[in-house]
Amino acid sequence: MALHKEQAKWLDDWLSSGEPVPDIRETWSDFSRDDAYPLQLALMNRRVAAGDRIAGYKAALTSKAMQEQIGIHESLLGTLLASRVLPGDSSISLSGRQFMRATLEPEIAIVMGENLSGPNVDAVTARLAVAGYAPALELGDYRAEQAFGQTFEGGVICNTFNGAVLIGQPICSPDGVDLRTEGMSLYRNGEAIGSGTGVEVLGDPLNSVAFMANKLAEYGRELKAGMVLMTGSIVASIPLEVGDHVEASFTRLGSVSVQIEP
Repeated sequence: MALHKEQAKWLDDWLSSGEPVPDIRETWSDFSRDDAYPLQLALMNRRVAAGDRIAGYKAALTSKAMQEQIGIHESLLGTLLASRVLPGDSSISLSGRQFMRATLEPEIAIVMGENLSGPNVDAVTARLAVAGYAPALELGDYRAEQAFGQTFEGGVICNTFNGAVLIGQPICSPDGVDLRTEGMSLYRNGEAIGSGTGVEVLGDPLNSVAFMANKLAEYGRELKAGMVLMTGSIVASIPLEVGDHVEASFTRLGSVSVQIEP
């Protein structure tokens, strides 16, 4: 535990430095994938102690498109801090140290209605604990040396490179909505640049909720009522540039957009 606290300070300092995070194994040669999630949680504890709050969790690399793009062929768990959860249709600046290498992913967000604890959660169990769905965008912030960022350890300890999430309104009732067939069209500056359906996300975004609940159970944590969950990108991420206006339009959930400022 003491070592993870020391590593969390090292990681926090690098993430705040404006420089790419180096491979932690160059400093701690025995660091392994078994240390990755404990370190991510230690980093989040550090952020909470500094005044932030855990607003929910996110699943990353839940589609084949994202796994192939990053080169990690399994899903990862990340933590959502309240300071990085924004309303839909926001403007975000890429200036300063807020973002180093910004990307965007269209996702389906889920709001929990009840607590949900693993292990052995499946999509059916997850659905019973859900309060609603919403269109969402995640802005990724790649703050690791490229080779390290494309490893399991790098992805996990850097909190799956979460920069911000934008949650659209209103929250849609889950009744009668099959997320597997929920369509999404992605537009940049008015031009259609991609599309997909919810089935791309682990076969059903509710499977993503189950993944998060089961993974958290390994570390004595659970999904709580009111939390926001990001289920993972439906398509491969796109790079962002100043001036971009990106909108994700869903079949039944509505739309959400972001304007990228200097």
